[in-house]
Amino acid sequence: MHEHECACHTEKIDDYACVVTNSYMLEENIAWLTFKSDKMAPLVRPGNCVMVFPSSSFSSDPLLGRPFSIADADAGKGEISICYVLRGKGTSMMSKFRAGDEIRVRGLFGVPLPDRGTNVYFAAGGVGIAIFLYYCRMFPDRVGGVYLGVRGKGYEGFAAKILSLLPGTRLFADDGSFGEGDSMFAVLPKQLAEGEEVWACGPPGFIGAIRSHYASQPGQLYVMLEKRMACGYGGCLGCVVETKTGLKRLCVDQSLFSSDEVPDYEC
Repeated sequence: MHEHECACHTEKIDDYACVVTNSYMLEENIAWLTFKSDKMAPLVRPGNCVMVFPSSSFSSDPLLGRPFSIADADAGKGEISICYVLRGKGTSMMSKFRAGDEIRVRGLFGVPLPDRGTNVYFAAGGVGIAIFLYYCRMFPDRVGGVYLGVRGKGYEGFAAKILSLLPGTRLFADDGSFGEGDSMFAVLPKQLAEGEEVWACGPPGFIGAIRSHYASQPGQLYVMLEKRMACGYGGCLGCVVETKTGLKRLCVDQSLFSSDEVPDYEC
């Protein structure tokens, strides 16, 4: 465990009334939301998360908020952005948010990404890139390369948004309709030098493929594990995963694991 990856928060987790500054669809099922929070935005660290409550008021329908990693933050403007996939009632309601709407947001929670100076390659499938965006923007000198795989035609808008934030991103589309080809594994470094790491996040098939790609160097491949968080405080135990050193809560204990720390994790 890295020195900051502990079951604690330096700031109190609270609910805030925030105002939407931008909300729009990048694709048919992928949305981008930016809201103003002068209290949270200056405190954001790469890897932090927020929980957005779908109702535009402080009502209880739906009861539970939806947790998302923070894709970008601007302390000067007091703004936080998330990128999310529409998957049900809650996210469908969120997609109806418009500039000026007041929403309820809980935060900050989630374990920040490790703050170390290794040469990191970032590999992601789809919106899995969101958790790494702010880190790459804050520490460009630590980034060895960014690789993003998407389904293909119909995802041009999402790809363009990522490129606007990280212009050097190498794009790959499953159908080969744009980008550099249909698979990042043709160009993703196969053998990592000492001090190099790969941080990966994405759907189960993608994580399984990248674990196979680095089967000989599992200690240098780090994966973001995802489970639905119900509270964000570590109390509900809904996001517990089994590791070689015991059970870990993704919201407060650890969220980025070397591949050999979670050998039995079901991708």
